[in-house]
Amino acid sequence: MSTADEPRIDPEEWQAQETGLRAALGGQRAGPDDVDYLRIAEAIASAPQSGPPMRFARDVALRIARHDAGIERWVSRVLLAVLAIAALAVGTLFGPAWWSAIEQTAGRAATGWLLAGAGCVAVSWLAARWRTTGRGHP
Repeated sequence: MSTADEPRIDPEEWQAQETGLRAALGGQRAGPDDVDYLRIAEAIASAPQSGPPMRFARDVALRIARHDAGIERWVSRVLLAVLAIAALAVGTLFGPAWWSAIEQTAGRAATGWLLAGAGCVAVSWLAARWRTTGRGHP
């Protein structure tokens, strides 16, 4: 099943490559036609056989993650600051009107429970945040 697209292998070229490889591996002399292949085989044989250092993939992945997250972290902090300022401004402007509307709709007892629930959520969030930062996790 040969096709016209397959490259033709020159038997003399093949033999010169094999002779050069055998000469490099066995420490023999190569013929005049095999000198180039002897040099190539010697270069391949003399290449260091060590692999990448320990934890190479992990270190590269961490370096990439730190680099990629740099701009995103900065943008996220800026957007969070803008959101906090906007929430504070809206709360200052409309908070008293919203609170009086909630008190009229739900009653004074319900608003007390609403504040207690919000306080519990805030304390739980702060405790979880403190626990994760205490262990050194992000």
